[in-house]
Formats: sequence, C-alpha cells, structure tokens
Amino acid sequence: MRIRLLTAAALLGTAAPIAGQENQVEPPKTGSVAGVVIDEKSGDRVAKAVIILRRDEQRTVPSGNVSGGRNLYSTGSLFPRTCTEVPGEIGEITGADGKFTLRDVDPGTYLLAVERDGYVIARGQTQTVKVQAGQTTSDVKVKLLRTGAISGRILDADGDPISGVNVVLSAVRARKSARSGTGYATTNDRGEYRVFHIAPGEYRVSATYTPRGRHDGVRMQRPVRADATSGREAYPTVYYPGSMATSHAAVVTVEAGAELAGIDLQLVRAHGVRVRGRITAPSGSSPAPLFQMVALVPIGQRDPPGQTYDFLIRDPNGEFEFTDVLPGTYRLQVEAGGFNELNRMSARRTLEVGDSDLEGIQLTSGQPRSLSGRVIAPEGRKLPPGLIVVLGSREAGDTQGGGMAQVGADGAFTISQVAPGEYDVVVASTTGGENDAYIHAIRMGDTDALVEGVHVGEGQVSPLDIVLRPNGGAAECTVKDDKGEPVPGANIRSRRTRRDSGRPLYSANAGHELMGRARS
Repeated sequence: MRIRLLTAAALLGTAAPIAGQENQVEPPKTGSVAGVVIDEKSGDRVAKAVIILRRDEQRTVPSGNVSGGRNLYSTGSLFPRTCTEVPGEIGEITGADGKFTLRDVDPGTYLLAVERDGYVIARGQTQTVKVQAGQTTSDVKVKLLRTGAISGRILDADGDPISGVNVVLSAVRARKSARSGTGYATTNDRGEYRVFHIAPGEYRVSATYTPRGRHDGVRMQRPVRADATSGREAYPTVYYPGSMATSHAAVVTVEAGAELAGIDLQLVRAHGVRVRGRITAPSGSSPAPLFQMVALVPIGQRDPPGQTYDFLIRDPNGEFEFTDVLPGTYRLQVEAGGFNELNRMSARRTLEVGDSDLEGIQLTSGQPRSLSGRVIAPEGRKLPPGLIVVLGSREAGDTQGGGMAQVGADGAFTISQVAPGEYDVVVASTTGGENDAYIHAIRMGDTDALVEGVHVGEGQVSPLDIVLRPNGGAAECTVKDDKGEPVPGANIRSRRTRRDSGRPLYSANAGHELMGRARS
C-alpha cells in the first residue's frame, strides 16, 4: 500500500508546476477592425454591404506593351472582381444592423473598400485603417450614398424608335475613386434605355449609333438615287438635348436615389465617306495573313470618343473597306496573329478623313520589336528611383502608346512588343520627391530622337541613350474646368516652342511625376 501512495504522489508531483514558475501567455499577433455602414442621407444602417480590407501597398509598374490595357476594377466596384483569394485581404458582409467586425487581421495599414448594390461610397473616398496587434480599431463609420438612374428613348432621323444605340453617361467632373464616372446602356427594340448605378453628380448624356454593325462582312451596294448622300447613312454622336457639340450639351444632375426619366434623343443623319485600301506583308515575306483585324480609331480631344470602325480581312489580297465614315482624325491600325508572338503582325498610321472618299491606302504590317536602351544619370549622381520610360504617340490626342518599362539601377530598360509606328519618348517618376534632372538628349543611333522621335519599322531597332542633366526647371500648374473647379487626374504635356514646335516633350498624369525640364 505504501508503494502505491508513493507512486501516486510522484505522478502528482510531476504534473504540478514547480514553485516560482508560471504559464507564459503569448502576446496576440493580430488585431481587429469594427464599424458600421450607414446611408449618409437618411442615417439608416446598410445591410448586405461587402467590406474588404486590402493592403495599402504601392504596386510596381509592369514592363511591356501598355496599349489596350484592361482596367482591373469594374464599374461600381472598389476591389478586383476575381474568383480567387487575394493574399492579405479580409472581407465580411454587414448584418441587418449594418455592423461588421474583421478579426485576425495582421498589423499594418489597409484600405477599407465597400461595395453594395445601389450604393457608392460618399464623395468617392476610401478610408485608410491602421491595425495594431492586440487592439481593436473600432468606431469605423463608412458612409454610402444611394445611386440613381437615367432612362429615355432614342429615335432615328425619321422619328422611329431604333435599337442597338449606345448611350453613354459621362461625368462632368472626374471623381477620385475606382469608378470611372461613366455609365453605358444600349437601346432595346422600342428604342428604350436605362443607365443605372449612377453616383450622385453632374453628367452629360450622348448617343452613338453604328448601323454597319448589323451587316458585318457584307459589302453593301449603293442604291442609284439622285441625292448625293444616298447609301451613305452615317450618324454622328448626339448630346442631350440635341447637340453634336459637347460644349452645347445640357448638364443632367443626378441626386442620391433619383430616377430621371424622359431623357430622350433623336439621331441626326450625316454624310459619310468610304475609306478603302490594302494591307501588305513586309518585303521578302509571305503574303499578308488572313483574318487581320483593321480598325479606324478616332483620336483627338473627344468626350466621349468618336466611333471606332472595324473590318476583318477575309481575302488573301488584304483589301479592306470602311463605309459611312464621318470626317475627323483617325488612327488606322491592323493586328494579326492573336496571342502567338511568333506570328503577330501589326501596323498603324494616321488618317485625315474629310468629305471625299479615300482610295488606294496601303499599310505594311510588321512584327513587333523590342526596344532597349539606357538612362544616363548626370555626372556624379545616381539615377533617382522609380523611373519609367514610356513610348507615347506623336499624334496629339492619341492615347495609344507603344509600351513602357521600368528603369533598372544601372539605367538599363527594355520595352517589348512595340508595334511599328512613330513615337515620342517620355521619362517619368513613379515615386515623386525632389529632383532637378531633365532630359538633355535622346540619341537613337545617328537620330536625334528628342526632336525626330522614335521610328519602329522593319529591321533591327537601334538602342536609345537618354541623357539627363542637372539644374532643370520646374513647372507647377492647376487644371480647372470651365467653372473654375480643379480637375483631378488630368494629363499634362509641355510643348517645345523652338526647335520642335508642337512636339510633346514632357508628360505626366495622376500617377506619375514629370522629370525636370530644361530652363528656357
């Protein structure tokens, strides 16, 4: 019996803590965020709102071709619409009381994004939330506003309802949010349309109709009639209440939760012309491939942009024809080969379309090229961080460039998949900060690319040498609209007034900062 008691005592002694020792509690490694979502106008709690915490980190600038890029954020959404989990993002849906609590959040700074059908974030501003380990960031209040809608009918030039008309709603003032400030709708068989999920604000309404879309690939014959415009049915963009100029368009104010009906428009029939030509293959190569897509893209300062004309080449001669083309400045471009880089062919040129047909246009397609080079820092200095080199179009108002690339610490860069064409070189910084360097010279072999630009065509492309010099000047400006209100996100360009009058040398937008400029 004594042995059993000793054994039991020994077991108890093993399990008991040693005097002077206590269980150590590990400190918490995460925090939490709690708050409520309300309707700013009524003060009511908003249920079923999706709350997302996203890391507030700067994204790097990708190298490669940037033309035709796709926005990662869909209209009305403040976070990517993807089907996969994004590392560092946590979400929750508010209950009937509009409250939310996000737990087990790693310490750091986050952007608080919200999405709810029929609502937008008030004033388009996202919130920044700082999370600390072991603490709850409480009393976070997110204010939403109800969205509105605009509806109406579109009639053709004869007063009949017409289907397939694109109606565009453009914000008078850009908003600092993921929303683009633009809404779209297409008319039904009764000529009716409805644009919904509209953030409160001021807008212009326009209608654009493309009748040729119904007869894609069909070469329509012109009827024999006496009038000069027969068989040339073209419709320019019309702005509410009935103008073809943006400056004369009425401003429609959408209040929170408003339903505006009766915003009707009637199209205007205009004189269009024919643009016809042929796409040829590079010299010494096989015939031009079939199924090339040729497009006429309007360029210039248009809001919204004018009509784009498309044509799919189906014959080995490479012939194309656009009908009912309205006067204006266009970029004629061709793409072939799809995603197969070995077979990809492209080309572009600028066309001025007037009141007469354009015949016999020839455009030679070629394979995209890689453009390499280096940025040379001022003597005794290092290159500032975050530099990018951008190939921009030499045509004013043409926003499709040739590509962009980050500059390495050694000054080297490579822009891949550059389509044949004429470009200007722009150097910008993505990090900001003080820097007085400016572009002194850009050499491309024996070419002064600062003045003459960059030509990409057949054959090898010579590397670029971009030379920076110190003690450049600085230009500060504020962009305002016709009512004196600041315009966020505007693109800024400075033009030379001497050697190369009219050529853009410096450029910036909301995401980039200009390099310094030469003093003059």
